[in-house]
Amino acid sequence: MRLLIFSIFLPLIAYSCSTSTCSSTSDACTFGALRSSSDISNLSSNNQFIKKRNYDAAIISDLSPDPILIESIDAEIIEREANRPLSLPTNLLQYSPTSYKIGKGDKLFIYVYGETERLSASLAAGAAINPIFEKYVRDDGTIFYPNAGIIDVENKTVEEVRTLLTENLSLVLNNPQVDVSVSEFNSKKITVSGNFQKPGTYSITTVPMTLSQVVSNANGFYTNISGEKGDLTNIKFTRDGYIYNIDYEFLSRNSQIQNLIYLKDGDVIHLPDSQNNLIHVLGEAFQPKSIKISRKSISLSSAISQANGLNRTTAKTKDVYVFRPLDFEGKPRIFKANLSDPNGYLLAANFNLESQDIVYIGTRGVTSWSRFIQQLIPFTNFLNQAQSTEIVTNKGF
Repeated sequence: MRLLIFSIFLPLIAYSCSTSTCSSTSDACTFGALRSSSDISNLSSNNQFIKKRNYDAAIISDLSPDPILIESIDAEIIEREANRPLSLPTNLLQYSPTSYKIGKGDKLFIYVYGETERLSASLAAGAAINPIFEKYVRDDGTIFYPNAGIIDVENKTVEEVRTLLTENLSLVLNNPQVDVSVSEFNSKKITVSGNFQKPGTYSITTVPMTLSQVVSNANGFYTNISGEKGDLTNIKFTRDGYIYNIDYEFLSRNSQIQNLIYLKDGDVIHLPDSQNNLIHVLGEAFQPKSIKISRKSISLSSAISQANGLNRTTAKTKDVYVFRPLDFEGKPRIFKANLSDPNGYLLAANFNLESQDIVYIGTRGVTSWSRFIQQLIPFTNFLNQAQSTEIVTNKGF
């Protein structure tokens, strides 16, 4: 086993181990497969175990408490990334809307029809009851209806209010027929902000509203006069004090799960701009740079091409690393490509990069890994950490 220690900005250990089923989601060799320093010590004392494993991993304590698997880019990993499971914090799927509850500020439309035999003699002599009544729910959650009195309607359904009115009016009317509906929905709202064409507040009504409906109604596909689009790969969904990051573009291309996310009062949907949708190319490229990408990802070979290719004099073509600060499970990952032969370029053309990926082209000599880490740390961004680590896997939407 190789045990390499570099003294740079942070402690780092690289070592070898593997299994035939290695992946970022496999318990056999995942980020949490080796959980403590004692596990690493066991590697040193267990030669049998080491011989059975065949992958590289790195411990970068400032970025992850667990070993980060260095995954070689091959056909299998390309297929796995293309067919990765859909993930979403389960809290957003646990909410199921119920019948609309009337609240302060709602406007009720009430229609009553009934014979007047039970009214006073003066009214019965010829007075008629106005069958149509509209009234806003007051700040104390009540309304006043003639001959029925003050009724508490807050947090009640329209059917419950209809029943109350019917019971009260039955004291003065024979067989009153009452119909109640909400004509203005003012008590429950969601907020839509950011790069939507139609940001603002949207009322929750008797018809449940889903995330996909809001994105469509507010036009999240809008391009402004500067040619900028909202970043649908990183919608910020705020609920009950937590912010969830949703790759809406990926979900809409691969499932219908976004149609199962129902909105409730107080939800905030923010669509950030795409100015930070960047791929960073570092190391031995002819022109290291940050590349702006659109909603769709670009391939590794395309990113290197936009950086004017590899510097054949100084580049170590078999050591091209891709660092992903956060994958769809909220964990960092490191990929490695070998571009020393044509097959490597074919694989790179099919390996898609994601926003904030860092491509590092190694340099000839022993300093390649150190230089990678030195340039990696300043670019690392943890602003998009998910608030919930519970993952739901889509198996057929």
